[in-house]
Amino acid sequence: MTDTPAFPGIAQRMDLEHITRNEFVTAIVHLYRGELGEATAWRGRIDTTSHWAVVLSATALSFVFSDESGQRQVLIPIISLFCAFLMLMEARRYRFFDIWRSRARLIEINFYRPMLDNSRPPMPEWAETLAHDMEWPHFHMPWWEAIGRRLRRNYQWIFAILLGSWVVVLMSYPTSTTSLNEIISRASIGPLSGQVVIAGMMIFYGALVALGLYTYWYSHIIKSLPAGHPGRLSMEHHVDT
Repeated sequence: MTDTPAFPGIAQRMDLEHITRNEFVTAIVHLYRGELGEATAWRGRIDTTSHWAVVLSATALSFVFSDESGQRQVLIPIISLFCAFLMLMEARRYRFFDIWRSRARLIEINFYRPMLDNSRPPMPEWAETLAHDMEWPHFHMPWWEAIGRRLRRNYQWIFAILLGSWVVVLMSYPTSTTSLNEIISRASIGPLSGQVVIAGMMIFYGALVALGLYTYWYSHIIKSLPAGHPGRLSMEHHVDT
């Protein structure tokens, strides 16, 4: 006795009328392993970027606090910009990671879980949803949300340490001072006055704080779908590149 087709509708549309349930299960198992492998690879790339930011910041601060030159505070704003660039790079990698993680979660919830507890798949059309996403992959998370997530998870601490170190250097070198005018004067970088540099740092860190607060509000107050949620694969949650 031959097995019946696992999904007759899909089989007919794909001209695979003779596909059996066992063959379908085997294909899904291999697909799941592939999606999980892709997610793991992109997870490693994300960690690598974070490591770069940590090493770069630690090395720069070691130089700043050991150097005796009068312009050593110049390095901290520059390193802050480099860390911002790494954060943007990491956000892009996080969006790719979210594609594979969402697919793996879709299979886990709608294929493996029903096999284990003999329940119905939460998304009856999960196979069609997965097939459509594989036909034309989309990012499931907007860039600003990815940046905010990486900022709140890792980079907020890096930027906080850089900002605190910058203030300490301005207040302590070459002599200790609490005079606001003196601190502003020490913040100058070449032709840029201290007022311009401090204003730029305030705008930069203000934008980071605003982004972090907004993405936190969007995730926890609005209760948007969490990262990796299979519901993000549906058409209404697709995000343009």
